[in-house]
Amino acid sequence: MSNNIFNLFLISTLISSVFIPAYSLQSSILDPNVQVTFDYPGVIRQGDKFVLSAIIKSTADNVSNITLTVSSSELYTFNNTFKLVKLAKDSTFGNDFKLNVRNDTPDGEFVVNAQVTYFIKGMFDANPVKNMFTQAFHLNAQSKPIVGFDIQSPDNVFSGEPFPIKGMIKNQGAKAQNIRLEIYSSDINLEGKKSFSLSMLDSGKNADFEFVVNTLKDLDIPTHAIIHINGTYFDDLNKSYSIEDSVNIFVRHRGMLEVGDSNGLWIGNFFIAPVVGVGTIVSSVIGFFIFLWHFKNKKKSKNNKKTKL
Repeated sequence: MSNNIFNLFLISTLISSVFIPAYSLQSSILDPNVQVTFDYPGVIRQGDKFVLSAIIKSTADNVSNITLTVSSSELYTFNNTFKLVKLAKDSTFGNDFKLNVRNDTPDGEFVVNAQVTYFIKGMFDANPVKNMFTQAFHLNAQSKPIVGFDIQSPDNVFSGEPFPIKGMIKNQGAKAQNIRLEIYSSDINLEGKKSFSLSMLDSGKNADFEFVVNTLKDLDIPTHAIIHINGTYFDDLNKSYSIEDSVNIFVRHRGMLEVGDSNGLWIGNFFIAPVVGVGTIVSSVIGFFIFLWHFKNKKKSKNNKKTKL
């Protein structure tokens, strides 16, 4: 009997590892004797089949006849109930519910109810006692991709010198395909890498992007400019969607007495451009030599005092 249970557990674990999505959510329901952990996709689509994986764990002795049932008005399945004859304390057992999302399920979250019944025999019980607990959790149904992005860019840039605009694309809906981003500005001319493409972005996944552009060197006057980021993407039925955002930058000439890398560096969400003036550098050098001169004279004075003693 124990060998059969072990084999069933091994098979169930292998099946779970195949069907559980790489990007999934997790919910747990529990009482003092039994706990159940569910894994499921972050986003599902109407009409699709998906797997709701459950891991049952016994946290007490003498737990038997465990029954797990999942139900929702937005789902249908040929078998929504799983039964386990016995489970030793601290043991786990897995099961996959293969479910279908109804075609008329509206976009957004909906409720799934999970119910667990089991029997447990306490020290002073003549017969096992029946226990039951129920808990709800949410699934998210989306019929189309929901793509957005976060953008990072410097506030100030030098004309004619490259600067980065980068960010992250996020998909919180159904699978998106043929994503393309482009940047442009009506205020200034941009040159460089102005487009980005991605063949596919699954539900719940993120992807990084980066543009590296520069303005014309012969910019007449300092300019406040808006840079637009426009995007298009498609669902698997080849329906197109669009997205847009923008960032503001200030473009100016590099001063004759300014040195340093205008690209700077990113520290978290902050962009630092370490530009300093030549006057600052010269003052620092002069100050350093004055410090050395004072240090040398002070040392010489101490040596003279020791010689006199």
